[in-house]
Amino acid sequence: MEKQTKRAMLLFSLILVIIPMVIFPKRLGMPLISGSAVYMLYEFVFYGVVLYFFRRRTPLKTILIGSALTLVYRMAMGAAFGLTIIVMYAIDSTVAFSLGMGKYLPAIILHVAAAPFVMRTVYLGLAENLAPARSSRSRFSDPNAKPVIIDRENETQFQVNSDEKAPAPSGSVSRLDAGSLASSGKYGSEENQFERAVAYIGESAAVKMALLIDEEGLPLAQFSRCQADSDLWAPLAIVLEKSNRELLHHYQQGGDMEKIDIGTRNMRIILRRIEHVTLMILADQNIDETVLIRIAQAADMVRKYMSERYSPALFARVEERYVSNS
Repeated sequence: MEKQTKRAMLLFSLILVIIPMVIFPKRLGMPLISGSAVYMLYEFVFYGVVLYFFRRRTPLKTILIGSALTLVYRMAMGAAFGLTIIVMYAIDSTVAFSLGMGKYLPAIILHVAAAPFVMRTVYLGLAENLAPARSSRSRFSDPNAKPVIIDRENETQFQVNSDEKAPAPSGSVSRLDAGSLASSGKYGSEENQFERAVAYIGESAAVKMALLIDEEGLPLAQFSRCQADSDLWAPLAIVLEKSNRELLHHYQQGGDMEKIDIGTRNMRIILRRIEHVTLMILADQNIDETVLIRIAQAADMVRKYMSERYSPALFARVEERYVSNS
C-alpha cells in the first residue's frame, strides 16, 4: 500500500473517531441498541453491495473477502471510539467498547456508511491482486500465437513455434509482427503475449500509453489512447536508462537499472526493466496502486513469455552491445 494511501486512510479514520465525540453522549433521538448478529449480517451485505458497484466484474469470493475486511475496519473504528470515550469520560472499558462497536447509533451509522469508501483503495488493490492473476491466464494464454522475429541485418524471419525455440540470428532483436493492437486496445486470438501485456496495463483508464521497447529504442508492442507518437517516446526509455546508469556509476553505484519512476506536474513516466526489454508507461500524475499491480503482473507475463518462446542465444549479441555501451 502506498504511503499516500496509508496517510489518507489514517486521516479519514481519525475524522470518523472525532466526529461522534463532538456529540457524545447525545443520541440525537436514537436509542441504544443491543449488539446482534442479525445487524452485523445486514452490515456485511451492505458492504458487499457497495464494493460490488466499485468493481462490478469481481468474483463473489473477492467481494466476500473485501466485505469481511471492511467489517473488521469498522469494528476497529468502534474500538478506537470506545477507547477515546474511556480517556475523555472515564467510562468503564466494557461499557465504552460496547457503545463504540455495537450500541451507540450515531457513531455506528457514521462508521458503517463511511467504512467501504475509506476501504475502497484497499479493496480495489485486493481485487486486482486476486482476480487478474487467474483471469489473465484464461484470457491471454493462446498456445497458437506465433510471433515473428526479424533480423534486420540479414532480412531473415524466424517464426517461433510453441514447441521449439527460435534459432539465434546474428543480429539484434527487432519488432515483433504481432498485429495492430496498439490503436484499438482489444485482444485478438493472434496477438502474442507482448501485445497482451501492454494491453492489460492499458485497461486502466489512468494509463495513456504502454510500450515494450527493445535495446535500440524500437517498440516491440504498444498500447495508446492518446495522440502521442510512440516512435518518439520509445527512444526516451533508452536515454533515461543510460543517463541514470552513467550518473550512478560516478557514485560507485553502477549496475543495471531495474525501475525508474518520474513524476511531472501533468504526467507520470514509469520504466520497468525486464531482462533485455523495457516496459514504458505514460500515465496520469496521480495513479492508484492498481496501476502498479498491473505493471508488475504485465512484467511477469513478458518475462514468462520470453523464457518460454525465445532462446537465450537470441539476446546474446544485444547483451554484448548493451554491456559495452555501459
